Amino acid sequence: MRQLSLSILFLFLLQGCFLSENPIKTSMKNDNFLTEILKNKEEYEIQIAYTEITRDKDGKPVFRDFEFQVDEEKYFYPASTIKLPIIVLTLDKINELRATGIDITPKSKILISSTHEENNQVQKDSITSFQNLIADVFLVSDNSASNVLIDFIGYNNFNAKMAKAGFKNTYLNHKFNPDPYVKNNWQIKTVKNEIISSNEDQIIITAKQNTLGLKKGKNRFQNGKVVPGAIDFSQKNRSSITDMHNILKRIIFPLKFDKDKTFNLNVEDYDFLRYWMSRFTYEDIGDKFKTEKKYFDSYNKFFIHGEDTIVNDRNIRVYNKIGQAFGTSVDNAYIKNYQDDVEFFLTATIYTNKNKTINDNVYEYNQIAIPFLSKLSKSIYSRLSE
Repeated sequence: MRQLSLSILFLFLLQGCFLSENPIKTSMKNDNFLTEILKNKEEYEIQIAYTEITRDKDGKPVFRDFEFQVDEEKYFYPASTIKLPIIVLTLDKINELRATGIDITPKSKILISSTHEENNQVQKDSITSFQNLIADVFLVSDNSASNVLIDFIGYNNFNAKMAKAGFKNTYLNHKFNPDPYVKNNWQIKTVKNEIISSNEDQIIITAKQNTLGLKKGKNRFQNGKVVPGAIDFSQKNRSSITDMHNILKRIIFPLKFDKDKTFNLNVEDYDFLRYWMSRFTYEDIGDKFKTEKKYFDSYNKFFIHGEDTIVNDRNIRVYNKIGQAFGTSVDNAYIKNYQDDVEFFLTATIYTNKNKTINDNVYEYNQIAIPFLSKLSKSIYSRLSE
């Protein structure tokens, strides 16, 4: 009897260990490349958030959250991943304007006039729509389209709304290349000549000095040569793995959250977001990018499809926004296979800068960063599909 009791206790403890094991770590152990990267996980500044999704008897999603080295007080440059909340708040402001009587939707024609000379894909004095701008951001992470959206929303408005929604580690201080620090560069009007762009005195947010990782690199490439000294990121854009992860959850499953914890979006807005987030580069209006050699069909997907320029399995949809700059690579995604009913959230960042020089564009993206993000997502996917 005593031996039976001990056996039951052993099985119970074994099951407890299994249940408590972090599936992120388990998944990475199954891949030699990932195992090697983990030996230097601090140097690579890896942070990962993963949410396992199951469905209850009514088909509603149930979340189980896991983290690996996530630290809200450790800075990483969000790069283009911050364009996701920019797009969300673009739709939010459109709804606000409509409530005041302005006749506008994401598909409405808008007039854009540049107040600054620059060479980019959005031509000054052009007619376009928010839908076209947003599609270009999701398909190829278009910087100029993103800068138009920033001038539509306004920095202060963006930062206030992020804070109000509970995302206090996400704020916007500057635009994207080629004109990161040009303010109010675009004037936006409706076809009825109503000015709808923001006009504000921007308030810069400076990161708290006790925030880890604000200084990046030991050298910087400047005026054609390498000079000593790190780059200070204390006044650059910011987000966190937790904020990114939770913003995406509210886009994919808004009904799981209280209304005051979501955005001022309607059903059509959420459908619109999910549609464009899940597109591969050449889908829909993305055909226009086929003529530019730097773009390929999986250009906007690091997870699952990142190591391939051709998408081999279109059943696996990645609803995401990537970012990559200054040695940091990030992907924030909801991944779903509609045939096998596999679905999960995954957000991860990795920093690759072997020579510790910022702005020299030597960052081991293709050798380490993209393979890491791709293999990480594939390992987790394989574990769920077994």
